[in-house]
Amino acid sequence: MSFNDKLGKFLLIALAGFSLLMLIVPSAIIVAISFTEKAYIGFPPSGFSLKWYSEILNKQQLIDSAVTSLWIAFVTTVLSILIGIPAAFSLVRGRFLGRSVVTAFVVAPQMLPGMVIGIALLFFGAYFGIYQSNTMVIIAMTVFCLPFAIRVAMARLSIMDSTLDEASASLGSSRLGTFFRITIPQMLPGIVAGGAFVFIEAFDNITVALFTASPRNRPLSVELYNLVQFDSSPIVAAISSLEILFAFLMMLVLARSIGLDKLRV
Repeated sequence: MSFNDKLGKFLLIALAGFSLLMLIVPSAIIVAISFTEKAYIGFPPSGFSLKWYSEILNKQQLIDSAVTSLWIAFVTTVLSILIGIPAAFSLVRGRFLGRSVVTAFVVAPQMLPGMVIGIALLFFGAYFGIYQSNTMVIIAMTVFCLPFAIRVAMARLSIMDSTLDEASASLGSSRLGTFFRITIPQMLPGIVAGGAFVFIEAFDNITVALFTASPRNRPLSVELYNLVQFDSSPIVAAISSLEILFAFLMMLVLARSIGLDKLRV
């Protein structure tokens, strides 16, 4: 191995290690702060206490916001999967004029800032009389998160063997029967992975929710935003730590039930 090869390998490992640290260290600091005894956010934490976690249970608004976020994320995930699977199938297996234009249009929400989408949907909701409601938040989140589900499903479809569908059709199966018996089971890892991405994004998103949520029934992300502005207690770190744990457990369940190798799309 030449010197340039060794240097390139070293730089690659160093870059990967630095990226990993940038992901882990901020989360570790938040978790550490959540156990502090102090009444304000500070690092390093002082002492060890679980009072900020118990304090969450004393704030009904936080619990209501968490339930609202879970409901919004669940409905958004279901809608994104129901819309995303047929859309991805049409874009990958279909042959029609303007397919590349439609594909570019589908991923457009990912290329636009969330604030732009939030403002646009704010006027949309006001026009149709659903301004600042859970319905508006779900519509907005579906528009924003749908490209995640479609792109992951498209990636999965692109590596699937289409001859299995052809063989099923040659044996007398209808297109609909082939789709549900052959295509969907092969797409399952991509569907689950895309659904997980959508759920986490819809649960945590702040930019879109900030413009579309109701002040009386705020998602957890908006409630946290308000807490950061007006409350300097470590309860914010405690809530963030629970969200980190939730995301970790979700990925752990996916890894155990499906396998990390099958989640690769």
